[in-house]
Amino acid sequence: MRFTDFRRELRRLRKFAEGWRGVIYRGEWKGEEVAVKVAKGPEVAEALRKEGEILEKLRGVEGFPQLLLRGEDFVAYRFIEGTPLGRLSPSGEEEKRILRRVAELAYLLDSMGIRRDEFQRLDKNVLIGADGRVYVLDFERGSFSDRPSNLPQLLQLLRRKGYVSPEEAVSLGRRYVRGEREAVFREVLSKLK
Repeated sequence: MRFTDFRRELRRLRKFAEGWRGVIYRGEWKGEEVAVKVAKGPEVAEALRKEGEILEKLRGVEGFPQLLLRGEDFVAYRFIEGTPLGRLSPSGEEEKRILRRVAELAYLLDSMGIRRDEFQRLDKNVLIGADGRVYVLDFERGSFSDRPSNLPQLLQLLRRKGYVSPEEAVSLGRRYVRGEREAVFREVLSKLK
């Protein structure tokens, strides 16, 4: 199914946001508030199909968009009411709580064989829900991988924010890649306490 067909099933459809590859609409489908991400053109539809496959695997996993339907050039998921992390100025303790949860989600993705490829910047693709929950969005650049490295990517952000030194970031990243994943994950969490 293409978005041009699916849009007939949507009510109160309105443009919500726009990115490089897609447009996000907000609307109602079968009585539920939804976000629908639509490819801007046929050349980027494959990226959205890949995102749909990843969201399919993440169904039922808290902290990620919950896929309702995927088509040839769109994905539809439950709308998440919240604010992008980049629009917030969390206190030190709140920032640590958010980063701890992002680290948990990055580690979970690694354990599921999903490479997201954008954990060094979180400003637009991490949403803080109205209920305070942390959500990781945007998997159009993601892929399935035998050796995903989401947590090592996050180490670069933690280095920039001063939670780990440059040397620690390199050492932890190397240890993670060598197979000390759980130990490194625990160490990262301890840096955010």
